[in-house]
Amino acid sequence: MNPLWRAALAVVAVPFLGIAPVLADEPPAFAGGAVCSGCHALEFEAWKGSHHALAMQPAGAATVLGDFGGAQFEHFGVTTTFFRDGEKFMVRTDGPDAALHEYSVASTFGVYPLQQYLIAMPGGRLQALAIAWDVGRKIKADSAGSTSIPTSGSSWATRCTGPGEIKPGIINASIATRPI
Repeated sequence: MNPLWRAALAVVAVPFLGIAPVLADEPPAFAGGAVCSGCHALEFEAWKGSHHALAMQPAGAATVLGDFGGAQFEHFGVTTTFFRDGEKFMVRTDGPDAALHEYSVASTFGVYPLQQYLIAMPGGRLQALAIAWDVGRKIKADSAGSTSIPTSGSSWATRCTGPGEIKPGIINASIATRPI
C-alpha cells in the first residue's frame, strides 16, 4: 500500500476504531498484563497467579518479603542495612564511590525462592541490589559476591543464583557482571 494512503487511512480510521497510534517520541511505558487478556484469555488466566506474574512489583508492605526492620548483612567488609523510612523500604550500602549511601527500594524482583530489590538510580534506571532475600530459609543471600552499587560501566543484570558455593546465610554463584 502506498505510504500516503496508509497515513491517510490511519488518520481517518484510528479515531473511529478507538486505537491510539504509538508515536516514536512517546516514552515507553508499562501497559500491564491485563492488556494481553483480550486476545490471550487462557494464557492470561494461567499466568496471572504464577511467579512470573509476581516477578516485578512495586515495593510495598504486601510485596517486600525481606527483613527491613534494621537487619544487617556484612560481606567483604561492608555492612549493608535494611530499614524502613515511614512507608519506604530503604537500603544503606556502599555506592559507586565506595561510600555508604541510602537507597530507596522501588520494586521487588522475584518472589520465590529468592527476592531481590531494585533501587532507583539517576536517569530513571533501576538497579538490582546484589543481596537477595532467601524466602524459604528467611536469610539474606549474596548472589554475586558483592554488595556495592556498580560503577556506570557495569550492571547486575546478569546476576542470578545458581549452582555455587552455599554457606550458612550466603549463596555465592560467582557470576560476573558484564558492561551494558
